[in-house]
Amino acid sequence: MISILSFPYQFLAQNFVVSGLGRIEIPTFEIPTPVNFIEPWELAITVQNHTLDNSFVSMNYTFESIDGSYVYEFPRNTTSPLYGTAQTNFLHLNGSLSYKWTIDYHYNTDKPQIIQIRMYCKDYHDFLPLPDF
Repeated sequence: MISILSFPYQFLAQNFVVSGLGRIEIPTFEIPTPVNFIEPWELAITVQNHTLDNSFVSMNYTFESIDGSYVYEFPRNTTSPLYGTAQTNFLHLNGSLSYKWTIDYHYNTDKPQIIQIRMYCKDYHDFLPLPDF
């Protein structure tokens, strides 16, 4: 989890209020990495915004390119498990592609829960235009 400090620039931040069983589909997006470059990105997801309790059953997600050339699924053998209520992972993403993120969740309660998702990058990409001198 401390590795996230190496990725200081937040690109995506959304919170979802959910309950029971369902799916979250993040609309298609492009990362601000230049075309034909591949850069490391860090994903972070929390399944509850409080101490983990017995209402949480499971969470799976798929992060994939629209053309299907890149697919990452959680959980799998090579991923980090949940640490408390959070899971982070490094992905090497291509600036030439568009991506989508689908999250399947299961809670054994109808009480609202908050799923938080974040994406971070090492490099700052959206510099403001420099003034004419």
